[in-house]
Amino acid sequence: VSIKDDNSLVVRAPLRLPLADIEKFLLSKSDWIDAHLRRNEAKNTALSDIVSYKSILVAGNAVNFSTGERNAFLPDSVCVKSFNNLKKLYVDNLGGQFMRIFEDICREHNFKCGTVNFKDYKAKWGCCDRARNITFNYKLLMLPQNLWRYVAAHELCHTVHMDHSKRFYDLLKSVLPDYKPYINMLKSYSRITRLY
Repeated sequence: VSIKDDNSLVVRAPLRLPLADIEKFLLSKSDWIDAHLRRNEAKNTALSDIVSYKSILVAGNAVNFSTGERNAFLPDSVCVKSFNNLKKLYVDNLGGQFMRIFEDICREHNFKCGTVNFKDYKAKWGCCDRARNITFNYKLLMLPQNLWRYVAAHELCHTVHMDHSKRFYDLLKSVLPDYKPYINMLKSYSRITRLY
């Protein structure tokens, strides 16, 4: 059983499993299901203006959002001709700030990587390939800057360890000792990856 951000419940079971067995299983997981439904509802309420496209996040701050006749990235609003223009607008206006944070981590911890790019991912915040090329979801620039630092450190640690082993997390802890709270903070914004 899994629960999506919109609180839809998905149950996967063998085709021949009797419905009564599925219902019994769901009943045994009712406390877990209720807890996740409540948590999702709280997240959805907090992001309701973002999800309805009334507002958009800029480095963690909600500002007015509209589509119109121009592309503009202003202190109190973002306006785009179409959603296709968002990536360029965010990277042009916030990409330099992000790269300074990224380069500081590289320099402080002696990381080596290949190219660094931004892309529109629908389910992740970043990716590091075997050639040490790192690609970030441009929507990361919508989030608070402490999460920029966490995702940058996370992907840079993948240039050394390509998995999520104990060695990976030990390295991450040496780079960002207080990284654990950022994992749940990042999850609270996961719905944003599927917007725009």
